Amino acid sequence: MTEIKKLWAYLKNYRLYFFAALIFIILNVVFSMIPGYLNRRIIDDVIRGQQLKLLFSLLTAYVIATLLRSIAIMLQRFFTEILSQNLLKDLKQALYEKLQKLSFNFYNKNRTGELMSRMTGDMEAIRMLFADGMIQFTRAIFYLIFVVLVLIQENIALTLVSICLSPLIGFFAYRLGVRIKPIFRQVRRQYSDLNSTVQENISGIRIVKAFHQQAFEMEKFSEENNSYFIKNYRAAQIWSKYFPIMEFLGGMSTVLLLFYGGRLVISGEITLGVWMQFNSYLWMLIMPMRMIGPIVNMFSRTSASAERIFNILEKEPEIKNIAEPIKATKIAGKVEFKNVGLSYGDEVILKNISFLAEPGQTIAIMGTTGSGKTSLVNLIPRFYEATSGEVLIDGRDNRSYDLYDLRQQISVVMQEVFLFSETIANNIAYGRPEVGLEKIKSAAEISSARDFIEEMEAGFEEVIGERGMGLSGGQKQRVSLARALVQESPILIMDDATSAVDMETEHQIQQALESRADKSTVFLIAHRISSVRNADQILILNDGEIIERGTHAELIKQQGHYYKMFKEQYKEVMDEAEIAERWVD
Repeated sequence: MTEIKKLWAYLKNYRLYFFAALIFIILNVVFSMIPGYLNRRIIDDVIRGQQLKLLFSLLTAYVIATLLRSIAIMLQRFFTEILSQNLLKDLKQALYEKLQKLSFNFYNKNRTGELMSRMTGDMEAIRMLFADGMIQFTRAIFYLIFVVLVLIQENIALTLVSICLSPLIGFFAYRLGVRIKPIFRQVRRQYSDLNSTVQENISGIRIVKAFHQQAFEMEKFSEENNSYFIKNYRAAQIWSKYFPIMEFLGGMSTVLLLFYGGRLVISGEITLGVWMQFNSYLWMLIMPMRMIGPIVNMFSRTSASAERIFNILEKEPEIKNIAEPIKATKIAGKVEFKNVGLSYGDEVILKNISFLAEPGQTIAIMGTTGSGKTSLVNLIPRFYEATSGEVLIDGRDNRSYDLYDLRQQISVVMQEVFLFSETIANNIAYGRPEVGLEKIKSAAEISSARDFIEEMEAGFEEVIGERGMGLSGGQKQRVSLARALVQESPILIMDDATSAVDMETEHQIQQALESRADKSTVFLIAHRISSVRNADQILILNDGEIIERGTHAELIKQQGHYYKMFKEQYKEVMDEAEIAERWVD
């Protein structure tokens, strides 16, 4: 019930619809009880009492009651649908906004398919509770109240006999809820796993086909699908155990009414019409009792789904503003790392990193895979938080800046290029949708993307496929670089941004970047010496530490790791003697 209480916070804005739905559900109950009373009057007064003059008025009342009930049913459904759809809209909006605020680390720990299932399957389970479960639950409550009140006035003994098995039905309904809720929690979790398997397969279908792993993927899906079936089957087993008991007890209530009520009719203590009224009203009691199972089922599903949704909604972002952050509309671009360390749990990623980048300088970062290069640059825009030391921007700790303002000053070309299913122009202008076509073209010119874009049929208005499908790896990198350049940010981070382009194109990009009037402070992660040799400072990382630093010429003279990389990459065009003659001696 804790999750249901939390949902109420989202219903407060729509309390008018909520109470309107309640009113019409209650009216539905009231109008549905009128025919039972009218049946009693027809049997006792018209048929047995021979008061034929009452028949027309009673039948007219029957028609009016049926019409009013139909209207109440229509309006109860109308208001519950408005309520549930608005709740769904607000919950989805809140969840989506929360997902935008959560840090990179959250996405490292959660799979895309699982998050998608919370936006779809879990949300739909909540909607169904308020669209359908609310009607069933409210009807059950008010049928119980109204019917019992009416029947007690007629004959208290017969009423008690008719409802004597109700506590047992309630007990088994409670037991069903207790047993089935943890199973539904497992079902929702397995649904997420199944969803993740499908999502990953579709996203990576080209790799699957390239490595002929269709059979393996089908087997993996079969295992997840079978696990989902087993968990649902367990829920069905629990359901099949308790629901027949409740059905049996409901049927026995009818037997007791027939037995005891029939004796009262024979003895003359009640009329046949009263007995018929009891019979019709008893079914109004039994029907909600029979619906206890589905209602408990629905509440359990909703509770499990709401729990998963609120687990995200209540999660605090790891990266957030301090109490009074500094608003920075324009920074110079001076960046300094002071004894910076970074850890993920027990895993140490960076150790004692210190260096200074003056505005307009280019800092190149090299090292083996897993040495911490990307983690280092991710600390600058606070995608992750340093666990020790300080990252200073223009002399201030980057944690003191407003997070939005800080990231507005930093452009990033990520290692894994992601482009949207949009026009190329909109992809380039993604961070600044207000920029004109000339600025977009200028950024594409610097990134050496303009020529191939204009050769396309629709040019900059060409719509590319999902994740940039239709473009080569080098083309995607150049569009991604143009997207960063159009920001005109004081700090530019390029994480292996030209690894897929040829060396000639890379050289053109470097020259264009150098010729910019308003130069950014550039952090360049690369594996090719040709990419970094003109940098103002080159940092060599190994196992999270800076083991070498300096300019290209200085590092060649040191004859350390950088020298070895240089020799390896240039061994076809330059021997060791030439290297020594040019830089070492």
